[in-house]
Amino acid sequence: MQLDPVTKDRIIMLMFFLVFCSSEVCCHHIGTDEDSLDELEKERFDVAVVDVLFFSKCRYLIPHRLQIPWITYSDGIDPLSVRVPWLPSFVPSPILPLSDQMTFTERLENTFSFLLFSCWLPLKLAHPREEVLEKFRRYGYFRSIYELESKTALWFMSKDVALDYPRPTMPNMIKIGGLTVKRSTGELPSDIRNFIDGADNGVILVTFGSVASNVPAHIVVTFSQAFRRLEGYRVIWRLNNKDNVELPDNVMIGHWLPQNGILAHPSVKLFITHSGNNGQYEALYHAVPMIGFPIFGDQIHNARRLDHKGYGLSMNLYEFTADQLIHNIHRILGNTSYKKRIMKESEIFRSQAQSPIEKATFWIEHVCQFGGDHLRASGSDLPLYSYLMLDVLAFGLLVLHIFIYLLFRLLRFIVKKCCGGHTTASMCNANKKNE
Repeated sequence: MQLDPVTKDRIIMLMFFLVFCSSEVCCHHIGTDEDSLDELEKERFDVAVVDVLFFSKCRYLIPHRLQIPWITYSDGIDPLSVRVPWLPSFVPSPILPLSDQMTFTERLENTFSFLLFSCWLPLKLAHPREEVLEKFRRYGYFRSIYELESKTALWFMSKDVALDYPRPTMPNMIKIGGLTVKRSTGELPSDIRNFIDGADNGVILVTFGSVASNVPAHIVVTFSQAFRRLEGYRVIWRLNNKDNVELPDNVMIGHWLPQNGILAHPSVKLFITHSGNNGQYEALYHAVPMIGFPIFGDQIHNARRLDHKGYGLSMNLYEFTADQLIHNIHRILGNTSYKKRIMKESEIFRSQAQSPIEKATFWIEHVCQFGGDHLRASGSDLPLYSYLMLDVLAFGLLVLHIFIYLLFRLLRFIVKKCCGGHTTASMCNANKKNE
């Protein structure tokens, strides 16, 4: 199913407005910029897709103001917000280098991370001021921003079991990991295509995303020392070589690269990445093993997936040596197990009836047509203490306490009667003997 171009453009426009608005600045801007909200209202949107992190939940005020349903897209969903039973015993935190098979110490660490990001941080970070909330309550009463979050019609998760770990989901949770993957990649630019075709053994793609394309000079030098020792391989590197580091002849750099298209080329043998979620899914789709150099955020967790799943290796960007890098490159290129594992998962990922884009489109249209109330469990409307059954546990403990107390009083009464009767009889017998 495809959205018509007009609807698609309008949805993209609203998504960009929501994505680039964050934290307290966003809350203040939303509350004071009535003109922009009025312009958005004139567009008569059918649904909003809101990209939300734990510090930017005031974005929900926008679709509430527009009186339209909203879908939440997030890389790291809070299980308490969604009311999904993700126990920290087997669901790793998206910011920790953990798998779903954790030791006792790792489970302790994971539990602490869960409590930190689900309970403590939301209380400490910026919230809309009460006067801002009052403005939006004119369009429908709500107690807090968390109540708006709980009214999410649908949750889009940037996950898929082929790359992430199995976990329970609710009917209103849709896995759309790999949104940037394209089945048809089109033609590569001629200079890139000719460079790839000239490689004897294959090509290695190196990208660290748009944020980290400016790599410090000493790290560029270390990478260059390793790449210079690759015989028969060529390297395509997204790099802003602002320090003019001397690069080997087998390296081609660019400020921007068609990453998905390059990964689709059969000559690409390895992907060296900062372990961004989208890049990993593109490599998975095209069955290219990876070496991950995580920098921050969820990249640390994503890089750990490579080790655990056997799709590649993870390394420390700030401490590695050229010898270590060249050793790991040859290890992956020379060991077919990495290629075999990621090829199998690539087939699993490709075998789905709908691509991530098609799946997202289907469910957006579904919400537009039917709403999302039929997908939401009643637990989403329960207060947190009821959802966690704290009231039931408290009642059970109270009943148990009363039962133990009454049992203790009963036993004490019985012992007193028994011991009291025995004592009286002994005293009578003693008196008779004295007489």
